[in-house]
Amino acid sequence: KSVAILARASANHILRLGLALLPGMAPVKRGSSPAPPRERGGSEANGEKTKGSDPKAKQESDGEKFVAPPRPTGLRGSVVTLHMLLFASVALFAFLGELMVHPIPEGKFEKKDGTLIDLNDFDPIELGPFPKCHLHFDEHEYLAENGTRIWRKNSEAPSGGPYPVGHPENPEWVTKSNADALKENEESRFKWAGLQPNFHLLALATLCVFLGSKHGVWIFTEPPETREAAQLLQKEDAYWFPVMGSCVLFGLFLVLKYLGTDFVKMAISAGVVFMCMFGVGTNLDQLIAVVRTKPMKPLFRIPYFDQNMNLVELLGMCIGAAMAYGFMVSKNWIINNVFGVSFCLVGIKMISLSSYKTGAIMLVGLFFYDVFWVFGSKSVFGSNVMVSVAKGVEAPIKLMFPRSLGGCGKLLHSMLGLGDIVVPGIFIAFLAKWDAVKMGEGKSGSFVYLNTTMVAYILSLITTVSIMLFFNAAQPALLYIVPYVLITSLMVAFSRGEFKELWNYIISEDEEPSTADKHTEDKKDM
Repeated sequence: KSVAILARASANHILRLGLALLPGMAPVKRGSSPAPPRERGGSEANGEKTKGSDPKAKQESDGEKFVAPPRPTGLRGSVVTLHMLLFASVALFAFLGELMVHPIPEGKFEKKDGTLIDLNDFDPIELGPFPKCHLHFDEHEYLAENGTRIWRKNSEAPSGGPYPVGHPENPEWVTKSNADALKENEESRFKWAGLQPNFHLLALATLCVFLGSKHGVWIFTEPPETREAAQLLQKEDAYWFPVMGSCVLFGLFLVLKYLGTDFVKMAISAGVVFMCMFGVGTNLDQLIAVVRTKPMKPLFRIPYFDQNMNLVELLGMCIGAAMAYGFMVSKNWIINNVFGVSFCLVGIKMISLSSYKTGAIMLVGLFFYDVFWVFGSKSVFGSNVMVSVAKGVEAPIKLMFPRSLGGCGKLLHSMLGLGDIVVPGIFIAFLAKWDAVKMGEGKSGSFVYLNTTMVAYILSLITTVSIMLFFNAAQPALLYIVPYVLITSLMVAFSRGEFKELWNYIISEDEEPSTADKHTEDKKDM
């Protein structure tokens, strides 16, 4: 079942790739949106369905079918404006990043102070492991038992050491590089060179979450006949998130460690990039639908993937295919970020939580997942599994923020995993839908929950970056994001006296009515 869902996912919505691994995660098309919970007797008081009950019979007994909440005023303009801001941010920081690049003569290496040396004069004691442009990249000099010196791969060094000069875990080099990095961070803390990658991170991550949440509300408030299929996460799925995420992460780590040939790495990259190609088409299609206030007419349907294709989506996929080719050839960081942003937007828009409870379970579970794989995995497996996979997989699974130019003339980057955007983004998008429901009831005049949790999300990113720079060590972003976002949303709910209502609110999983059902309903309406 998982394989079938996985295949279907790759041609439909990019984020279904990971979620298809969860049991029972078949894509669901809702025939109608849930209305705010109505007071009723029994187990339906909170909008939950009794096991074995017939949703159709329930709707008929209520005398009305679920309808989407009214679309908030000004939502279309907000979604279009946020798209423009995101495009502008990607372009601006791409331009600023490329300004750091300058040519370095072949056979030369540029030290941090700007002086050029011959690659043959590279000193691993002073400068650390050999760079990519050096003949002995990823190697170190080893003294054999017979007294001869030979070159061997860094991966062939004994686990736990000793690590000789030229190895990235050589203790003298680790101490020296950490001290240099801390000094550099302190000196550039309030200079543009130090601030640029952090502003870049904050801008892209914040705009992705805010735009994805607002656009998710647009889709949520669509009429049933034009609403797109949404992936609905239940409590059971949330419990499985850390387990399946750990299996996938550790599996990639083992593949890269023991089968990490160039072919294997290229195959992993090609698979991710292939799905990103479809994500570009989906995002372009959904943006045009907002601009036109109605979706494009489908040109044809792909039955196996249950996917309608229209002209805009095909155009977007063609653009995505050209970008995919460019990425596979060059591993360009700008294309990586375009694909990464596209990935995040599709996930936040098209994956919906069934309840606040589900979101809380998901966040808490992934909180411990993130902490273990960043802080605890090295003591268990000998390597930081999260960092190893992030650096080893040359695919759009992270956003990259240029911070300086390396000695070989290649940009060095800070990174933020896409999960640190998509996971809290899905939760915040649920709160935005709750805002839409309360505005439809006339009990709210703005996106109160969305706006306040966005402030909390920004503060959590600032905290993550500050601690990372202070300790010069990778940080599990969800360690800071989860408490900020969860506590803020709870505070807003309690201050507005809506906690119980929010906690019990359920987005139902109504299936799309069949043709016969639609015909019957039309007759009733007549």
